[in-house]
Amino acid sequence: MVNIANITEQIKAMPAKNKVMILAVLAIAIASVVLLFAWIQKEDYQLLYSNLGEEDAGLIIQKLKEQKTPYKTSGGGIMVPSNRVYELRIQLASQGLPQGGGVGFEVFDETNLTMTEFVQKLNYKRALQGELSRTIRSLSEVEQCRVHLAIPEKSLFTQSEERPKASVLVKLRQGRRLSQGQVQGMVHLVSSSVNGLNPKDVAIVDSHGEMLTSGTGETIGMTNDQLDYQRNYEKDMENRITGILQPVVGKGHVKAKVTAVIDFTKIEKTEEKFDPDSQVVRSEQKNVEKSITGIIGGVPGISSNLPGKTAPQMGSQQGQMEKKNEAINYEISKVTSRIINSSGEVKRLSAVVLIDGTYIPQQGSKEKKYTSRSEEDIKQFEEMVKKSIGFLPDRGDEVRVVNMPFEVAPQEDLLEPKTEIIPIIITVTKYIVPLLAVVLLFLFVVRPLVKALTGVPLAQQPSLQLPQTTAEIEKRLEVPAKPAKIQVIEWAKKNPKDATNLIKNWIEEE
Repeated sequence: MVNIANITEQIKAMPAKNKVMILAVLAIAIASVVLLFAWIQKEDYQLLYSNLGEEDAGLIIQKLKEQKTPYKTSGGGIMVPSNRVYELRIQLASQGLPQGGGVGFEVFDETNLTMTEFVQKLNYKRALQGELSRTIRSLSEVEQCRVHLAIPEKSLFTQSEERPKASVLVKLRQGRRLSQGQVQGMVHLVSSSVNGLNPKDVAIVDSHGEMLTSGTGETIGMTNDQLDYQRNYEKDMENRITGILQPVVGKGHVKAKVTAVIDFTKIEKTEEKFDPDSQVVRSEQKNVEKSITGIIGGVPGISSNLPGKTAPQMGSQQGQMEKKNEAINYEISKVTSRIINSSGEVKRLSAVVLIDGTYIPQQGSKEKKYTSRSEEDIKQFEEMVKKSIGFLPDRGDEVRVVNMPFEVAPQEDLLEPKTEIIPIIITVTKYIVPLLAVVLLFLFVVRPLVKALTGVPLAQQPSLQLPQTTAEIEKRLEVPAKPAKIQVIEWAKKNPKDATNLIKNWIEEE
């Protein structure tokens, strides 16, 4: 047990210089312990939002102050305690924050009966622009967006009504680009949100001033689709080649490039074919006419024309006539076909494949010797490539397989990706360093200090006197009388600790 009274007396007996040193060490130790524990208990902050506009940042900070939530601003972002990041994001999103530099339909959440019609229309336009900006900004490629709508007022006295127009300014993230399909989607999104807005009247410009909708016509749009189709087809062929050769030559030891000539011409053809051997009676018509003719006459003159008089018959003549018409209509079978050749027909394929050689380790050296592949292997690889891409010699396809060394060493390609351990090290260090610091503080500061305070002070240590006479030496050593010098040496050898303390006392006395 430590005797407090003894420690107190020892401290009082110390020189003033030693007392000051002990107090300084104790103060540093206590301050270090307090700082370490404060650092351990310090709350961890994480990013809530970044790249905010001034308006959004001000609104979010105001909401955090209202909720009495601690926050920090750093590098254009707002940081909050890590255990409240997702909770705060949900709360702020329910309140329409961040707004992305524009107000949305939440402007109508508060009803104002004194608002004029002009202000209502203006707020509706602002809200529509803000909502469209938020929707477009949800694309992963878009960092910021602004939408401007030019909606003319309707009038009953104008014959030609002006059409609404829209312009969109987008700022893309670094290294990202918008595909033509995404641009078309943005155009239709904006045009569908405004009544009477034609897609041709929507202009999209990036932050560099480049017009993204300059080629959104049907013809140019179709050309972009064709280019995308061609690139995707070539990429698919390249993946087929690398997929079939990588298991043989190794990952990263094969490169393929395919060029495809694709015909996108649409051909429509209509054919009518008649079969003379296939006849069918469609209609039949027959006409038959018969007639009988005869002539009876008397004596010409008055007597034959008087009433009551019978004219003498001079003679008679009678004839018969028959007429027959027949018409038969035949229908010959006819085949009408309309042929539309689908666009996207592959006219020609050209493929170039680079294959790395083999590397043989050398004894006694880390370097490896490069060895080219045999002609037989190259021919086998060429046949594999032809089968994988559907090689057709009739249409002029070409395949070339070349063996050459790659710049990247083969052993480097086989290295596994390194695991990201920096975040883990930071988290572990946060708790290990304070604990280690406390242990070191105890071992090298507290423990020696306590040992020094609890030890016997040097003033109270029994002093060892050097024997002055031979009788004293003989009494201590209990040996026969010898020369004084020899006796002192023998005594020091047998009592090294006492000899050391004796010399230490001499030095302190000096």
